[in-house]
Amino acid sequence: MSNASVVNEQLLQEVREVNLAYLVLAQHMIRADKSQARYRLGVSDEVASIVEQLTPAQLMKIAGSNQLILRFRFDDDVVWNLLTSHSRAKLAPGAAVAGLHANIVMAGQFAEAN
Repeated sequence: MSNASVVNEQLLQEVREVNLAYLVLAQHMIRADKSQARYRLGVSDEVASIVEQLTPAQLMKIAGSNQLILRFRFDDDVVWNLLTSHSRAKLAPGAAVAGLHANIVMAGQFAEAN
């Protein structure tokens, strides 16, 4: 087996592990507080209901995909800039405002999507 094959198989295994961790976390969040989980995960009520009802076998089957099932919730440069500047300068003046602004922009995107 070539090095590229080994690396590729390792990446696929990591994708599967991330998928499972994400699904388990999402299901836990949904069962604990569905409305907050919908906001934090950026999913519709329908998707939240489906994830909530998945059995362990179904979670494993979905997680076994070679496709990453989660995705970035935003592709807006403004949000990325707010988030990265906030993390670099947590103690800087205005850092809290930048973080709040990022949350507001993301909440608006969630509201528009639903």
